[in-house]
This record gives sequence, structure tokens and C-alpha cells, in this order.
Amino acid sequence: MTEAMEQSGRGASPELLAAMEANLFEAYAHLGRALGGEFHQRNGLLFFFSGRPVFFANGVVRCQLAEQEADEQIALLCAEARRRQVPLTWLLAPSSRPSDLEQRLQAQGCQLDEEVPGMAIDLGQPIPAGAPPVPEDLVVEEVGEARAMETWLQVLCDGFGFPEPIRAVFFDLYQRYGFLPGQQVRYLLGFRHGEPVGTALLTFGGGLAGLYGVATLPQARRQGVGTAMTLAAMRTAEQLGYRRATLQATPMGLNVYRRLGWQEYCLFKTYVLA
Repeated sequence: MTEAMEQSGRGASPELLAAMEANLFEAYAHLGRALGGEFHQRNGLLFFFSGRPVFFANGVVRCQLAEQEADEQIALLCAEARRRQVPLTWLLAPSSRPSDLEQRLQAQGCQLDEEVPGMAIDLGQPIPAGAPPVPEDLVVEEVGEARAMETWLQVLCDGFGFPEPIRAVFFDLYQRYGFLPGQQVRYLLGFRHGEPVGTALLTFGGGLAGLYGVATLPQARRQGVGTAMTLAAMRTAEQLGYRRATLQATPMGLNVYRRLGWQEYCLFKTYVLA
């Protein structure tokens, strides 16, 4: 647990932690299904392979292994990824087991890729007095047709600086499925002066609204766009009847979320076998 989590003075209930994990697991599994991944469940593992050569396209969604079989199962799965010649991402959450899972993954050649705080907020609260300002001329629209979806993807990729192989995967999904909203996902696109500048994505699982894909074009940063997109997503979730939301904060967005009232409750990590 980070120092900021300890200083917050608010511990998460087991139910909240389970809901936060379930939301992230469902979001990753949703991506895996969209990628056409073949899912497998065995011995406390839920994983998929899509065969695409990018890190997030083959992954372990849930890992709850017994100590006595953990090394064998990890080795088998890593060997399968090497046989298929694809990278493999392991998603680690508070419930991941065994307790020394990270050391066991490292022994198989996996490396820590990311460590981010899991955050949550009760929706419907007043915006804190210390919240960052937002641009009054920003207009946020929900994506509902194919042309807007293509624009949303372009802003997302540019905002995160995705390399070409990752862009290719997302745009291939768009060409195949349209990538349009459904019961599990909503896309928001922000405009200033008629030009698209920011994105946000809502996914639903574990009884929570999950906020993902908050991206701002480089030329529009430090102008409150990310804050505005976050608030718009929170309002959308509340209008859909959700009482709580969750997210995993990037270093760039962490202080913004804190100032909006989000609380840190746990850590999520990803390990990658390249």
C-alpha cells in the first residue's frame, strides 16, 4: 500500500476491493473477446490468446494459484506463449495468489511493466473546492456512430502516443466490429472549437462504472481537458444509475483524480513476458 493510501485513512471493504477487481477483470476480458481471443480456465487461471503480437493481446486475466502448483502452471503458460511467439501479460490484483507470485513470474522471465493505484469514488458528491478548473468551451459528446468512433480512436491513439502496431490492432477491431457502444461500454469524445481533443471510456462490471481511456491530445494538455473528460464520464455513469466508479490512475492523471475526490485503495500491476 502506498504512503498516500495510508494517509487517506480510508480502508476499502472486501466488497469494494472485489468489485474494483471484477471491473478491471471484465474490462480486460471484454478486450480479449473483441480481439477474438480463445479463453481458457484451469487451476485458478483465466487467460486468453489472440495470437496478435502486441503485449495486451494475450493475457492472464485472473491468477489464483495454489502454492504447490504455481510454478508448474506459470511455466506451462509461459512456454505456451513462447511456442506461439507472442508476448503475454499477467494482470495482478490484491486477490492474486500465491503471495510471492511476482517472484515466481520473474523467475520465468516476466518483467514488471506497470504499477498503478486502484481508485474509487462515490458518485453524486459535490465537486471538491480544490478541483482543477475545466475549460468552459469544452463540449463532450457520447459516440454513437461509426465516423465519430474512428475519430475517438484516433484521439485515443494520439493522446497515449501508441506505436503503429498498437494503432493497427485498434483500427482493425474498428474495421471488423464498428467498436460502437453497447451495454458494457460507452465512449465519450471531447471537442474544443469544433476540434476533437480528448477521450474517455466507461465499462461496467462488478456493480461499478469503470473509467478508462482518458486521453488528451498533446497540444491540448494542461488546459483541463482530462479533468473535464473525467467529470463527464462520472456524470454519465451516475445518469446510468451507478453509485460508484473505479479507475486505475496513470502518473499523469493521479493528482487530478485526487483533487476530484477519488481515493486510492489498492495497487494493480502488470507483468509482461516479452
